[in-house]
Amino acid sequence: MQDVLFLDLANGLSEVMGYGQVTRVFPEHMADDERGWSGAELMRLRCVLADGGTASFVCKYTERGERTVMKILTEQRRGYTPLAYSGGSDTGGKAWFIMQDIRACSPIPKNESRWKERVAEALADIHGDNMSGNGDMGAVPIADAKYWKHIATEISVDHFERQCEKDDEFALEFAWMLPKLRRCADKFAGDMTELCREGAEMSLTHGDLQDKNGDHVRNFNGRPMIIDWGFARYAPIYIDLVDYFSIDETKTYLQRLRVKGYDIKDADFEERYRMASFYPALIYMYPAIMQYLDGAGARLRRILHFIDRECQ
Repeated sequence: MQDVLFLDLANGLSEVMGYGQVTRVFPEHMADDERGWSGAELMRLRCVLADGGTASFVCKYTERGERTVMKILTEQRRGYTPLAYSGGSDTGGKAWFIMQDIRACSPIPKNESRWKERVAEALADIHGDNMSGNGDMGAVPIADAKYWKHIATEISVDHFERQCEKDDEFALEFAWMLPKLRRCADKFAGDMTELCREGAEMSLTHGDLQDKNGDHVRNFNGRPMIIDWGFARYAPIYIDLVDYFSIDETKTYLQRLRVKGYDIKDADFEERYRMASFYPALIYMYPAIMQYLDGAGARLRRILHFIDRECQ
């Protein structure tokens, strides 16, 4: 039964990509470092085409929200995200979908400023296509008050507090930051909830873009390719900008949005960017703690220094 499912999915994606009929599919090895940290089940398929050629696709077992996001992005055909196919009648709950395999990537160009401009253009196009619900956001998870509370506590400061409670050495160095962390997290959750209530620049967001050293923005055939949309939400655009770009580096992004008809005032943009700037510190708190416990504490110290400096 699974073989039939994967063959059907492969044929659906092959049609989207213009490859023709797939006659057989075979699972192939996928390295541990390709699987990411979300825990989602992934499988690479080698597909044999009717004309004798082959193609490589990746299947992922995930929630409906991510499948919906990939459907939206595939239909928009910007070329900045993997093409994907979920099947004809996609219902709720977890299920398999299939997407373009983009493992054959090139290093990020040495001209970092030009590359960041291209990433900014890609994000502005994606955000602009889906701004204020222009896309079909029906099944895309919404970043509401409950979500921001989750970000500010369960996946960030709660981990920090538990580590202080069980690790005397950790507590000796860092416990003094806990009250400020709580204040900062609560303020962030409140600010982001209010932005969402105002509808301020809400769009389809990736939510886990990371900085330029991350793996979610790749150089595929000379173009930015943004992968792994499992954290996507209908949320303020700023959360996709604050880790990858400095405020000065967002000028290309703003210009591109204005061409598309979204004229955000500079002062408003800068204030909302500042409000969202705590987002990466909070969502990457737990990975930073794990790295600290493995002997690499630089990331955690950077996060805490940022919060100590910026949160009054």
